[in-house]
Amino acid sequence: MNNQIPVAHEVAFETAELRDFTVQCMSAVGANQTDAHYMADQLLSAEIGGHASHGLRKLPEYIDRALEGNVNPAATATIEKDTGALLAMNGNRTHGHFALRDATALAVQRAKAHGVSAVSVRDSDFAGRFAPFCEEAAEAGVVTLIFGNNNGSLQSMLPPGGTQPRLSTNPIAAGVPRAQAPHMVIDFATSQVASSRLHFDREGGNETPGDWVGADGHLKPFGGFKGFGLALLVEALGGALSGSDTVSARESKQAQGTLIIALDVAQVRDLNDYTAQVEEFIEHVKNTELEPGASPVRAPGENTPTAAQLASVKSINLRESTAQNLERIAQKLGLVAPQAL
Repeated sequence: MNNQIPVAHEVAFETAELRDFTVQCMSAVGANQTDAHYMADQLLSAEIGGHASHGLRKLPEYIDRALEGNVNPAATATIEKDTGALLAMNGNRTHGHFALRDATALAVQRAKAHGVSAVSVRDSDFAGRFAPFCEEAAEAGVVTLIFGNNNGSLQSMLPPGGTQPRLSTNPIAAGVPRAQAPHMVIDFATSQVASSRLHFDREGGNETPGDWVGADGHLKPFGGFKGFGLALLVEALGGALSGSDTVSARESKQAQGTLIIALDVAQVRDLNDYTAQVEEFIEHVKNTELEPGASPVRAPGENTPTAAQLASVKSINLRESTAQNLERIAQKLGLVAPQAL
């Protein structure tokens, strides 16, 4: 299983060395060892799973934001309100990866206790991909829905017919347990593509497809009014309900507001019966005649690398620009940068 890079200019590195370097970087800016290793797992999993736009190219951004004081890797998300099934958390400016990991664990715990739960998080930094949190919950037999806004900042998406951006990319994710991992997980921006994917393609010199962007290169919502409507829903749930800022004419700081909704399948029906039915309909959908040249149908989440696959990948190809940025932050932190093979 290899990461897919859409350009030819790549450099190979040992996976173990990239992991160690990520841990060293996160530790250098204040993250504890557990959190530093968790960040390394997230970024390497994104690389190996084919999501290089959210992989190690993001590490320099996270380190820069920490050094600039925009994020506190040593902080921990705390509970501000707790009614049992419903919780409101403050991310305290820690990395979203850490805040949402802890919020997801709480959502699962409370769903097991109450059948259903919801946990909001305000004022965390950006969490990258939401898919890993949905996967973790699904492994526990819990269905999840996640909505994330950008605290009113980074308005980069046009409303249908508009020429000025008024929304961020406002991702939505969901996780459904299957009989075994990888589970059925969707994770997508409400724009045509995520901002990181757009920048990743532009960095590689690729021509931006015309259906991705509109006026002045700003992103369009996917599916026209459908994506637009979902983006507004994210503002209401991930934003306003969590206590985060929502889009307005005001200038808001870059942060993330999130709502996680969790449902314990076993309190609705037998988990094995449920997952058997999920497997049945997925198999039926995938068992279709294909158009000439089409790839086999793949259910969402099926490209998620397992622990065994992650361990089996001994090297990862990175873009030269990513390798150069890793060298840059190594110099900033006084570390030895990973050496190309």
